[in-house]
Amino acid sequence: MQHEIKPLELLFLWRLAAAGGGDWLKDVKPDPGAPARKRLEASGLIAQVKQKPPGGRAQALHVSLADEGWAWLGGHLDADLNTKSTAGADVLRLLLARLKTFLDRKNLSLGDFMAPGESAAEPPAIDDPKARVTTAYYALSDGRANARVRLADLRRELAAIPRPVLDGALLDLATSGEASLYRLDNPAEIRAEDRDAVLRTPSGEERHIVYLGGRGS
Repeated sequence: MQHEIKPLELLFLWRLAAAGGGDWLKDVKPDPGAPARKRLEASGLIAQVKQKPPGGRAQALHVSLADEGWAWLGGHLDADLNTKSTAGADVLRLLLARLKTFLDRKNLSLGDFMAPGESAAEPPAIDDPKARVTTAYYALSDGRANARVRLADLRRELAAIPRPVLDGALLDLATSGEASLYRLDNPAEIRAEDRDAVLRTPSGEERHIVYLGGRGS
């Protein structure tokens, strides 16, 4: 770090983080000014690039957090944000929206996150993950056996189960003959969420869908 981060500069960095890591400078408040941005860039915390925005004609300045910027924020969550800028409320709103998305994805309540208590030090044991898979499968297939269910949908339904545990349960069901795992052979059918949810067998083969109660065709 080549210079001390001032509260207004820190709020600026949080504004970029709240936007997902970067934004067009014209939309960013507060803007600490060109000299401060140059110092942040020289310290490796941000990157500034002039480029055409979507649908725009003239080039505009896009500012984004560099890897070192993300790391610095993560290591200074308790840094002083005392500033006279009125932009803090907007930054907080954006950060809370990000927090809501995170809580929804992890199936957590705000209380779980803010006041987890001593029991949250270790994740709760997953009670019979294979039974949980079976219950979720039939909920997604409207109670039908031998119906195709995407692993992406199953993972979303069982978001509380750690991925390695869920993968192990699916592979155990396949080994016992209770489930059949297949890949989607048509590339047009494979969505981004299917790629994210892919299960890899011990031999490295990709699987995107599952059938329970009989072998799928």
